[in-house]
Amino acid sequence: MGGALLLALLAAARAGEPNATDLTPDLDLTSDYAPDLTPEPEADEKTPLFPEDLFTEEQRRSGAVLLHVIGMGYMFVALAIVCDEFFVPALDVIIERLAIRDDVAGATFMAAGGSAPELFTSIIGVFVSFDDVGIGTIVGSAVFNILFVIGACALFSRTTLSLTWWPLFRDCTFYSISLIVLIYCFRDSVIYWQEALVLFSLYGAYVMFMRWNQPVERALKKLIYKNKVTRVRSTDQLMPTVSSPAHTLHAHRRGFG
Repeated sequence: MGGALLLALLAAARAGEPNATDLTPDLDLTSDYAPDLTPEPEADEKTPLFPEDLFTEEQRRSGAVLLHVIGMGYMFVALAIVCDEFFVPALDVIIERLAIRDDVAGATFMAAGGSAPELFTSIIGVFVSFDDVGIGTIVGSAVFNILFVIGACALFSRTTLSLTWWPLFRDCTFYSISLIVLIYCFRDSVIYWQEALVLFSLYGAYVMFMRWNQPVERALKKLIYKNKVTRVRSTDQLMPTVSSPAHTLHAHRRGFG
Protein backbone atom coordinates (compact mmCIF):
# COMPACT_ATOMS: atom_id res chain seq x y z
CA MET A 1 0.00 0.00 0.00
CA GLY A 2 2.80 2.36 0.98
CA GLY A 3 4.80 1.41 -2.14
CA ALA A 4 1.87 2.14 -4.42
CA LEU A 5 1.32 5.51 -2.73
CA LEU A 6 5.00 6.39 -3.19
CA LEU A 7 4.86 5.47 -6.89
CA ALA A 8 1.76 7.59 -7.32
CA LEU A 9 3.45 10.57 -5.68
CA LEU A 10 6.54 10.18 -7.88
CA ALA A 11 4.38 9.94 -11.00
CA ALA A 12 2.47 13.06 -10.01
CA ALA A 13 5.70 14.95 -9.34
CA ARG A 14 7.21 13.98 -12.69
CA ALA A 15 3.97 14.79 -14.48
CA GLY A 16 4.26 18.39 -13.29
CA GLU A 17 7.81 18.76 -14.69
CA PRO A 18 8.38 19.91 -18.29
CA ASN A 19 9.17 17.12 -20.76
CA ALA A 20 8.16 14.59 -18.15
CA THR A 21 7.74 10.95 -19.04
CA ASP A 22 4.35 9.39 -18.34
CA LEU A 23 5.01 6.56 -15.89
CA THR A 24 1.63 4.85 -15.72
CA PRO A 25 1.30 1.70 -13.66
CA ASP A 26 0.49 -0.44 -16.72
CA LEU A 27 3.73 0.58 -18.53
CA ASP A 28 5.81 -2.45 -19.42
CA LEU A 29 9.41 -1.41 -18.70
CA THR A 30 10.75 -4.76 -19.90
CA SER A 31 9.54 -4.32 -23.48
CA ASP A 32 11.73 -3.09 -26.31
CA TYR A 33 9.67 0.08 -26.60
CA ALA A 34 10.29 1.20 -23.02
CA PRO A 35 11.66 4.75 -22.80
CA ASP A 36 15.32 5.20 -21.93
CA LEU A 37 15.40 6.60 -18.40
CA THR A 38 19.20 6.98 -18.17
CA PRO A 39 20.18 10.56 -17.29
CA GLU A 40 21.57 12.52 -20.19
CA PRO A 41 24.82 14.46 -19.76
CA GLU A 42 24.43 18.09 -18.86
CA ALA A 43 24.62 20.61 -21.65
CA ASP A 44 27.30 22.66 -19.84
CA GLU A 45 29.64 19.70 -19.48
CA LYS A 46 32.37 19.87 -22.12
CA THR A 47 34.68 17.19 -23.38
CA PRO A 48 38.36 17.84 -22.59
CA LEU A 49 40.48 18.82 -25.58
CA PHE A 50 43.48 16.68 -24.72
CA PRO A 51 45.09 14.95 -27.73
CA GLU A 52 44.53 11.24 -28.10
CA ASP A 53 47.21 8.95 -26.74
CA LEU A 54 49.45 7.15 -29.22
CA PHE A 55 49.04 3.93 -27.24
CA THR A 56 45.93 2.02 -26.40
CA GLU A 57 44.90 1.16 -22.87
CA GLU A 58 46.16 -2.41 -23.26
CA GLN A 59 49.54 -1.17 -24.51
CA ARG A 60 49.85 1.22 -21.58
CA ARG A 61 49.08 -1.60 -19.16
CA SER A 62 51.66 -3.77 -20.89
CA GLY A 63 54.47 -1.27 -20.22
CA ALA A 64 54.00 1.65 -22.60
CA VAL A 65 53.26 3.88 -19.62
CA LEU A 66 57.01 3.83 -18.88
CA LEU A 67 57.50 5.97 -21.98
CA HIS A 68 55.23 8.60 -20.43
CA VAL A 69 57.27 8.48 -17.21
CA ILE A 70 60.52 8.89 -19.17
CA GLY A 71 59.03 11.86 -21.04
CA MET A 72 57.99 13.53 -17.77
CA GLY A 73 61.46 12.99 -16.32
CA TYR A 74 63.02 14.53 -19.43
CA MET A 75 60.79 17.60 -19.09
CA PHE A 76 61.74 18.02 -15.42
CA VAL A 77 65.45 17.85 -16.25
CA ALA A 78 65.00 20.31 -19.12
CA LEU A 79 63.11 22.70 -16.84
CA ALA A 80 65.87 22.51 -14.22
CA ILE A 81 68.56 23.24 -16.83
CA VAL A 82 66.65 26.20 -18.25
CA CYS A 83 66.09 27.70 -14.79
CA ASP A 84 69.68 27.21 -13.58
CA GLU A 85 71.51 28.17 -16.77
CA PHE A 86 69.28 30.89 -18.23
CA PHE A 87 66.45 32.05 -15.99
CA VAL A 88 68.35 32.82 -12.77
CA PRO A 89 71.31 34.54 -14.52
CA ALA A 90 68.88 36.65 -16.57
CA LEU A 91 67.10 37.71 -13.38
CA ASP A 92 70.44 38.59 -11.77
CA VAL A 93 71.27 40.89 -14.68
CA ILE A 94 67.82 42.55 -14.53
CA ILE A 95 68.11 43.08 -10.78
CA GLU A 96 71.62 44.51 -11.12
CA ARG A 97 70.66 46.88 -13.93
CA LEU A 98 67.55 48.15 -12.14
CA ALA A 99 69.29 48.29 -8.72
CA ILE A 100 66.52 46.34 -6.97
CA ARG A 101 66.85 44.91 -3.48
CA ASP A 102 66.84 41.15 -3.05
CA ASP A 103 63.54 40.99 -1.16
CA VAL A 104 61.78 43.17 -3.75
CA ALA A 105 63.23 41.17 -6.65
CA GLY A 106 62.18 37.92 -5.00
CA ALA A 107 58.61 39.19 -4.54
CA THR A 108 58.27 40.44 -8.16
CA PHE A 109 60.53 38.98 -10.85
CA MET A 110 61.42 35.72 -9.10
CA ALA A 111 57.84 35.17 -7.94
CA ALA A 112 56.50 35.75 -11.46
CA GLY A 113 59.01 33.30 -12.92
CA GLY A 114 58.33 30.71 -10.23
CA SER A 115 54.58 31.00 -10.74
CA ALA A 116 54.78 30.61 -14.52
CA PRO A 117 54.07 26.81 -14.34
CA GLU A 118 50.98 27.55 -12.24
CA LEU A 119 49.84 30.11 -14.81
CA PHE A 120 50.04 27.61 -17.67
CA THR A 121 48.45 24.92 -15.50
CA SER A 122 45.49 27.23 -14.91
CA ILE A 123 45.28 28.06 -18.63
CA ILE A 124 45.19 24.37 -19.51
CA GLY A 125 42.63 23.71 -16.77
CA VAL A 126 40.30 26.44 -18.02
CA PHE A 127 40.63 26.20 -21.81
CA VAL A 128 41.63 22.55 -22.35
CA SER A 129 40.38 20.28 -19.55
CA PHE A 130 37.45 22.55 -18.49
CA ASP A 131 37.85 22.01 -14.75
CA ASP A 132 38.78 24.06 -11.70
CA VAL A 133 42.22 22.57 -11.07
CA GLY A 134 43.81 26.01 -11.42
CA ILE A 135 42.41 27.46 -8.18
CA GLY A 136 43.67 24.57 -6.09
CA THR A 137 47.04 24.68 -7.82
CA ILE A 138 47.57 28.39 -7.18
CA VAL A 139 46.36 28.57 -3.58
CA GLY A 140 47.89 25.20 -2.68
CA SER A 141 51.27 26.14 -4.15
CA ALA A 142 51.29 29.32 -2.06
CA VAL A 143 50.75 27.27 1.11
CA PHE A 144 53.46 24.84 -0.04
CA ASN A 145 55.92 27.69 -0.64
CA ILE A 146 55.20 29.36 2.70
CA LEU A 147 55.41 26.24 4.84
CA PHE A 148 57.52 23.63 3.09
CA VAL A 149 59.98 25.68 1.02
CA ILE A 150 60.86 28.15 3.77
CA GLY A 151 61.16 25.36 6.31
CA ALA A 152 63.35 23.24 4.03
CA CYS A 153 65.65 26.17 3.20
CA ALA A 154 66.11 27.02 6.86
CA LEU A 155 66.62 23.38 7.82
CA PHE A 156 69.26 22.49 5.23
CA SER A 157 71.05 25.83 4.99
CA ARG A 158 74.78 25.66 5.78
CA THR A 159 75.00 29.32 6.71
CA THR A 160 73.10 31.49 9.14
CA LEU A 161 70.22 33.19 7.36
CA SER A 162 69.70 36.84 8.24
CA LEU A 163 65.96 37.47 8.08
CA THR A 164 63.89 40.53 8.97
CA TRP A 165 60.24 40.85 9.83
CA TRP A 166 59.34 43.47 7.20
CA PRO A 167 59.24 41.27 4.04
CA LEU A 168 57.15 38.66 5.85
CA PHE A 169 54.75 41.27 7.22
CA ARG A 170 54.45 43.02 3.85
CA ASP A 171 53.82 39.90 1.77
CA CYS A 172 51.48 38.26 4.30
CA THR A 173 49.40 41.45 4.45
CA PHE A 174 48.96 41.58 0.68
CA TYR A 175 48.38 37.81 0.54
CA SER A 176 45.62 38.02 3.16
CA ILE A 177 43.93 40.87 1.29
CA SER A 178 44.12 38.95 -2.00
CA LEU A 179 42.60 35.83 -0.42
CA ILE A 180 39.73 37.84 1.06
CA VAL A 181 39.01 39.43 -2.33
CA LEU A 182 39.26 36.02 -4.03
CA ILE A 183 36.77 34.51 -1.59
CA TYR A 184 34.38 37.39 -2.23
CA CYS A 185 34.70 36.93 -6.00
CA PHE A 186 33.96 33.20 -5.65
CA ARG A 187 30.85 33.67 -3.55
CA ASP A 188 28.67 32.69 -6.53
CA SER A 189 31.18 30.27 -8.14
CA VAL A 190 31.53 32.62 -11.12
CA ILE A 191 34.16 35.28 -11.83
CA TYR A 192 33.03 38.13 -14.06
CA TRP A 193 35.34 40.40 -16.01
CA GLN A 194 34.88 43.20 -13.48
CA GLU A 195 36.10 40.92 -10.70
CA ALA A 196 39.02 39.77 -12.82
CA LEU A 197 39.90 43.43 -13.42
CA VAL A 198 39.87 44.03 -9.66
CA LEU A 199 42.28 41.12 -9.14
CA PHE A 200 44.62 42.50 -11.81
CA SER A 201 44.42 45.93 -10.19
CA LEU A 202 45.38 44.51 -6.81
CA TYR A 203 48.49 42.93 -8.27
CA GLY A 204 49.32 46.22 -10.00
CA ALA A 205 48.97 47.97 -6.64
CA TYR A 206 51.32 45.42 -5.09
CA VAL A 207 53.95 46.05 -7.78
CA MET A 208 53.57 49.81 -7.41
CA PHE A 209 53.95 49.45 -3.65
CA MET A 210 57.30 47.75 -4.26
CA ARG A 211 58.46 50.97 -5.91
CA TRP A 212 58.22 52.74 -2.54
CA ASN A 213 59.11 49.73 -0.43
CA GLN A 214 62.18 51.24 1.25
CA PRO A 215 60.60 54.61 2.22
CA VAL A 216 57.55 52.84 3.63
CA GLU A 217 59.77 50.41 5.55
CA ARG A 218 61.87 53.23 7.05
CA ALA A 219 58.79 55.26 7.99
CA LEU A 220 57.05 52.29 9.63
CA LYS A 221 60.15 51.21 11.56
CA LYS A 222 60.73 54.79 12.68
CA LEU A 223 57.14 54.93 13.94
CA ILE A 224 57.42 51.61 15.75
CA TYR A 225 60.85 52.22 17.30
CA LYS A 226 60.13 55.88 18.16
CA ASN A 227 59.72 55.26 21.90
CA LYS A 228 62.09 52.33 22.13
CA VAL A 229 64.39 52.45 25.17
CA THR A 230 67.84 50.92 24.86
CA ARG A 231 68.56 48.66 27.79
CA VAL A 232 71.95 49.25 29.44
CA ARG A 233 73.38 46.05 30.82
CA SER A 234 76.26 47.65 32.72
CA THR A 235 76.87 51.13 34.13
CA ASP A 236 80.65 50.82 34.14
CA GLN A 237 80.99 52.89 30.99
CA LEU A 238 78.71 55.61 32.38
CA MET A 239 80.61 56.01 35.72
CA PRO A 240 83.98 57.83 35.88
CA THR A 241 86.92 55.64 36.53
CA VAL A 242 88.09 55.80 40.15
CA SER A 243 91.89 56.08 40.26
CA SER A 244 94.37 56.14 43.07
CA PRO A 245 95.87 59.46 44.38
CA ALA A 246 99.32 58.52 43.06
CA HIS A 247 97.95 57.90 39.61
CA THR A 248 96.11 61.27 39.71
CA LEU A 249 99.29 63.15 40.79
CA HIS A 250 101.26 61.48 38.02
CA ALA A 251 98.60 62.52 35.45
CA HIS A 252 98.75 66.15 36.65
CA ARG A 253 102.53 66.20 36.39
CA ARG A 254 102.35 64.88 32.85
CA GLY A 255 99.78 67.54 32.01
CA PHE A 256 101.80 70.44 33.39
CA GLY A 257 105.20 69.06 32.57
